[in-house]
Amino acid sequence: MRAFLIAVGILSWLMALSVILIFAESGGALTVVAAGVFAVAAIVAFGCERIIKTLEEIRDGRVPAGVVSSRTATVVPSVPV
Repeated sequence: MRAFLIAVGILSWLMALSVILIFAESGGALTVVAAGVFAVAAIVAFGCERIIKTLEEIRDGRVPAGVVSSRTATVVPSVPV
């Protein structure tokens, strides 16, 4: 799935560049809209790929459990019993 999303992202960027290069001479708003659609599709595909990679790392245990932000961590003093 990750390879598919990477391929979609790369192909979307290439399509956006080709649309801009092919229609650059004629100009027009449709050229910009088409290139923008392909660029947004590429960004979404790369973002989804990154999310899937992070979820796989969590599943495989490569991310240390118990990583806590220092802003939310509270220190509880230990009381000797």
